[in-house]
Amino acid sequence: MDSEQIRERFLRFFERHHHTRIEGASIVPRSDPTLLFVNSGMAPLKRYFTGESTPPATDLCNVQGCIRTKDIDDVGDRHHITFFEMLGSWSIGGYFKRRAVELAWELLTVDLELDPARLYVTVFAGDSGLGLPPDEESAAAWERVGVPRERIVALPAEDNFWGPAGDSGPCGPSTEVFLDTGDTFGPAYVPGGPFDTSRRYIEIWNAGVFMQFDKGLDGVLRPLPFHSVDTGSGLERLQLALNGLDSVYDTDLLAPVVTAVQDALGEPGGVQHHHRVIGDHMRAAVAILAEGVRPGNEGRGYIPRRLIRTSMTLALTRGHERFRPEPIVAAAVARMAAHYPHWAARRGDIAAAAARECEEFQGTVRRGLDHLDEVLDRYDEIPGEEAFRLFATHGLPVEITGEIAAARGVLVDRAGFDTALERHRALSRGAAAEPGTARRTRPDDVLPTALSGTPRTAFLGYDALEAEGRVLALLSGGVPVERAGEGAEVDLVTDRSPFYAEGGGQVGDRGSATAAGGQAEVTDTVAHESGRFLHRARVSAGELRRGDTVHLAVDAGARAMTAANHTATHLLNAALREVLGEHVRQAGSLVEPARLRFDLTHPRPVTRQELARIERLVNAWVLADAPRTVESMAPSDAVAAGAISLPGEEYADEVRVLSFDGFSKELCGGTHVEHTAQIGSFRIVTEQSVAAGVRRIVAVTRERAVELTLDQSAVLAEATAVLRTAPQDLVPAIERLARHARTGTPDSGAAALGRRWDAGVGGVDVTLAEAAGAAAGLRKEAQRLSGDEGRLAVLWLTGGARTNIVASVPERHRERIGAARLLSRITERFGGAGGGNPRIAQGALPAAPDPGVLRDVVAEALGDGAE
Repeated sequence: MDSEQIRERFLRFFERHHHTRIEGASIVPRSDPTLLFVNSGMAPLKRYFTGESTPPATDLCNVQGCIRTKDIDDVGDRHHITFFEMLGSWSIGGYFKRRAVELAWELLTVDLELDPARLYVTVFAGDSGLGLPPDEESAAAWERVGVPRERIVALPAEDNFWGPAGDSGPCGPSTEVFLDTGDTFGPAYVPGGPFDTSRRYIEIWNAGVFMQFDKGLDGVLRPLPFHSVDTGSGLERLQLALNGLDSVYDTDLLAPVVTAVQDALGEPGGVQHHHRVIGDHMRAAVAILAEGVRPGNEGRGYIPRRLIRTSMTLALTRGHERFRPEPIVAAAVARMAAHYPHWAARRGDIAAAAARECEEFQGTVRRGLDHLDEVLDRYDEIPGEEAFRLFATHGLPVEITGEIAAARGVLVDRAGFDTALERHRALSRGAAAEPGTARRTRPDDVLPTALSGTPRTAFLGYDALEAEGRVLALLSGGVPVERAGEGAEVDLVTDRSPFYAEGGGQVGDRGSATAAGGQAEVTDTVAHESGRFLHRARVSAGELRRGDTVHLAVDAGARAMTAANHTATHLLNAALREVLGEHVRQAGSLVEPARLRFDLTHPRPVTRQELARIERLVNAWVLADAPRTVESMAPSDAVAAGAISLPGEEYADEVRVLSFDGFSKELCGGTHVEHTAQIGSFRIVTEQSVAAGVRRIVAVTRERAVELTLDQSAVLAEATAVLRTAPQDLVPAIERLARHARTGTPDSGAAALGRRWDAGVGGVDVTLAEAAGAAAGLRKEAQRLSGDEGRLAVLWLTGGARTNIVASVPERHRERIGAARLLSRITERFGGAGGGNPRIAQGALPAAPDPGVLRDVVAEALGDGAE
């Protein structure tokens, strides 16, 4: 049977048994940040199992693409792969264990005609730690359909208790079907002895995960409101079983990709282990890149980077000069395009992204392999820190380090590597949470079943900054609690709220919540996907209880600043389109009390003259004191009326359209000023590149804009005083100084380091220091530290109306972060501006930086990788 026939037989079988066929979801979870990628058929359906959402039918079936990296070290054996297709069926609040077993047995032995004598099943053996008994009900169901007791194997929770798909959610005991692939692959199972699930007996179907429990973020299992069944069979493994193949790499789904690998490497003949690994990794990378994910150092982007770089390293370690991924990408797309048409639609982008990753990585990995040779000569076991340095500096995957080391009889300290990697990630994220601190409920966490049936939070904040609400839930670490005392940090869920919940680029409101028995400070507000607001609260006095009536009061000053910045963002958007052209599109934004940040699509830097025109135009609209107009209409009507919408954004059936006179009209659910004059003043702080074709503008309004103007005037006055010139003659005077510097005019100025902080950050030696002396000497001292001592240096000079700052990066670290990019990160965090090149960059800050915060900025920049 080919894979197309198997897909259809599976789906039609369940349709005959009254299941509704549904489409598979994207492998990138839309509503589950606990997962980087969908790793099982039920992951996109979690909310059906908790009762949070209503399924289209009680019984369902589909084919779901999945990415699973848990067993990535085993890829290349008979049956482990990274991207796979899961054939799944579900009964949500319908039938349970006995019927699930009957359907599984009928499909496998009747419809698919597998030999019953070759099938073994496993059931949950129970777990005293979880307080759960053995699953005798499933064992009895298998005996009832004809499976002898000696082929029913009880296994522990690690094998036969599934879930949840992430940190929390539905889970339960499972029962699985294994195919006996024969004596060639090991000895036969003897009842009571070990059951070989890695070679001879291959799992072909998880015939039933029996959803009975809801695992909370506290690890406690609580009963679900109803029982459900989740089944899943890997299409590739099922084809192996039905066609008597030795491995999944012989199936029609993977064999063409493996052949393309052999052709690309010029290695015809027998398929080798590295052919399988490269074929698997590149097919999985294609699946991820097709979703718009791009290779990176963190999060989802790390997975395709790891897959592509491992593939390339495998090729180079076998003597190949180059690795060209394009023909392998083409083979993967051609094989799967019928079921994943978006792969074909994005073929060019996928191939370009893979080729670019290889091109950028090639020189680095060659240096890494050379360095690995030196390391192997020194150690009998490579220390974890050394393996991490190979990864962090040269991008050499630890799996490849281990494989090459093993061929030379050398081990790798994987535990030490994992420790170093986690330390690096924690440093890149900034200061870690205090030990024992429970994490907050995330906007897309599966909510506890205790909240099922409670209403969405009604937002009252367009018209009021204070309101009464009823406490529907208090969540501590994602777990419902009845009360929270002084000092407790909880997520407060209410039926009504004047607090704006973070969305559309606007940060959430802060303020207070007061009940009869206690008070809490609300530090942030976020919207859960269910429509309920999560007020991030800390109880400051007394006690809050579920069911309390609370008085919710928004911080009026912070809201006013945020509203001014949000309206200014709309005016900026309109001004950019008028000055730069209609091609400008919003590519992201951040609106908070202190500032606004706006990302725009534009192919080149915005000139000083263009920025001045934009700034003047926005301020003209501010002075026009135009009133705000709000309308509700269908999204299509809004766009037809000329309202600006965000590309790719999903909108409700009715949207809020915000207009200011005739110069701004946008779809927006945020909070805004009533008249543009309430913005006060608008000033652009910085304009810079953040990605190819994307620019970023940071601006301020109201008091912040006035402060910026006054600060710049003070700097201008000081500069004219120092140079003894009039403001209108300042630029020519500076140009004369620059000409003197270029022609070699001696500069006796030097900088002496004062307070100095030395540290190792992400494998890089870093010096942060405050200096005294001349600005020119500051630059020389930074270059000396980078050149002579090999240290990444950030030095600053205080004493005037502003702080001069210089960043210098040694050559060996510039692939990770250049000086100009590092300085950009610093000025973004502390204000100011500057520029330079990958070697050295210089700028000015409004005040001296805090060394601790500066160290965090450097750590974050190093964690983000190369420019």
